[in-house]
Amino acid sequence: MEVTAANSIYYNPQDKLQPVKKELDKDAFLQIMVAQLRYQNPMSPVDQNQFMTQITEITVLEQIMSLNKNMELLLRTQELSLSANLVGRQVTVTGEDGVEVEGTVEKLLFSENGVKLVINGATYDFNAIKEIRG
Repeated sequence: MEVTAANSIYYNPQDKLQPVKKELDKDAFLQIMVAQLRYQNPMSPVDQNQFMTQITEITVLEQIMSLNKNMELLLRTQELSLSANLVGRQVTVTGEDGVEVEGTVEKLLFSENGVKLVINGATYDFNAIKEIRG
């Protein structure tokens, strides 16, 4: 009878590994709480106050996540509003190479990465603005 190696093609523990999460999200928190309830000792059930504290923590977590999403939307709206007023104005920006460029904002480009300014035919980040002139 032939014995094959444990690391043969039939057994590969690398296939079973899942990526490690660096922070706990709402789903992980809920899974932990459900596991606590499922495997609690029937002779010593979870304290009502502790359970309510956990429910409150979930609610607070959801509200913080919602607040964060709204703040990101507000920041993007403010950036769009500020950048719309720049078209046709003279600005100084710093390029990726660190060289300052002066010119008129010709147009704006909007993407998931933020607002881009087109100056003298070249594209610059909104955050690269150093000076705005009338």
